[in-house]
Amino acid sequence: MSNKAQLDTMVVLTTGKQDRGTRATLAFSWACAALAMGRSVSVYLTMDGTVWSTRNAGKNVQVQGFEPIAEYMEQFIALGGRLLVCAPCSQFYCSMEDISKEGQFDEVELVGLATVVGMIESTTNVITF
Repeated sequence: MSNKAQLDTMVVLTTGKQDRGTRATLAFSWACAALAMGRSVSVYLTMDGTVWSTRNAGKNVQVQGFEPIAEYMEQFIALGGRLLVCAPCSQFYCSMEDISKEGQFDEVELVGLATVVGMIESTTNVITF
């Protein structure tokens, strides 16, 4: 048994802006709800989803019936959620969007797969968008 904190929920977001932010909005709103209920939550951005690691990604993105995604992203960070970004993916996908490290949220943690796999226990809920 390790000394690391128990992670209740890992939200994996693989989708970028292809769906006008629908899956990303659901992912971050779900993560905020779980945090508000006292759960520990990390959002792992990988593949096209790495685009959401930047401050401007959510600008002018709002899905009908939801708050703007930028508000969910800010709330997620304010509530203490961990924002994990696949390091190799961010180099590839973010370079396609001309995104630099300076444009990312300060709270972004660039991680590899071993880090993410090591965080997941048999009791961790994993939800993918």
